[in-house]
Amino acid sequence: MPENQNAIKTAIHAIGAGDSDKDWRVAPTEHARMFEQVAPSLAEDLRGARLTGLAESFEETDQVAIRAQNLFKSTAGKANIAVFATAMFGALLMVSGGLHTLMGDMGVWVVRGMGLTGFIASGLGAMWLRQVQNGRLLNRWLETRAKAEARRLKYFKTVLEHATDTVQDRLYAFEYTRRFLLDNQLDYFRDRRAQHDNADRNAVNKSSLSLFLSSTFTAIAGFLAMWKPELALLAGLGAIATAYGAMKKSQSEMNLDSKNAIRYATARERLFERKLELDDYRNRIAEGDFDAIAEFFEPIFVTLEADHQTFLSQPERRELAIGNMEKRLDAASEVLRKQTASN
Repeated sequence: MPENQNAIKTAIHAIGAGDSDKDWRVAPTEHARMFEQVAPSLAEDLRGARLTGLAESFEETDQVAIRAQNLFKSTAGKANIAVFATAMFGALLMVSGGLHTLMGDMGVWVVRGMGLTGFIASGLGAMWLRQVQNGRLLNRWLETRAKAEARRLKYFKTVLEHATDTVQDRLYAFEYTRRFLLDNQLDYFRDRRAQHDNADRNAVNKSSLSLFLSSTFTAIAGFLAMWKPELALLAGLGAIATAYGAMKKSQSEMNLDSKNAIRYATARERLFERKLELDDYRNRIAEGDFDAIAEFFEPIFVTLEADHQTFLSQPERRELAIGNMEKRLDAASEVLRKQTASN
């Protein structure tokens, strides 16, 4: 029994605790150097052609997926801002049109400048939305991320399968996968849940604030109109507040903030429950029960695969957000055209 405990302590000490800032990378060459002195057999396995090849394949696909994600989110984000800008300049045209006489000679140039800028924003919004839809930017992101995640799990499964049939080597592989998969995923789910929670609350707060500002501007405009009728058009500023709230809500819907916060919390809870059983499985492995390795990690692999399937099954929610954005752009462009014609 003391020998078993020594083997466990040796493996835990050699592999160490997780580092959430670095452990997300699958880097067998770097890991081999890291563990060369404390776990030489593990380092040798990590330098093998199969694990190195799997890691390189994952890293390559992961970079493609990251670029696809960034392209989708940046293009959709720019379209969302352009929709807001179109609505904003339409509202400003309404206000500036009513105050035309108060602005004197500059009035006509202000109105023309706002109209031109609004039409440019409308055109850019339409262009970026077309790029998102016709360029299949969302599908490219989902497809490449699915491949990357499958290859990452394959890498860790291979690490566990390739360990030699000695207690110490099996414990090294077990602790390596515990640190770079289990611990890393727990940290990732914790951080991403917090990010989505914060983004969801921020969207709700700003949407509520925009509603308050819209109502306030309308009330103020009504009050001022009793003194000077032209000032009734200041209610148009309320339309800007409404458009801003719609932009923040659309951004949150695109990122599925509410759904993803729940999704990450659920997955993390399942993994955390599994981690509580680490000592029991360590003892079983130390006693020569190598089936305990697969038994311990199988629910973890299932949880991660199920989580990613949930991610892949949600494109229609993002497509709905894009469709709503397109409707907002059409409505804002129509208002802009009418205001331009009336001025």
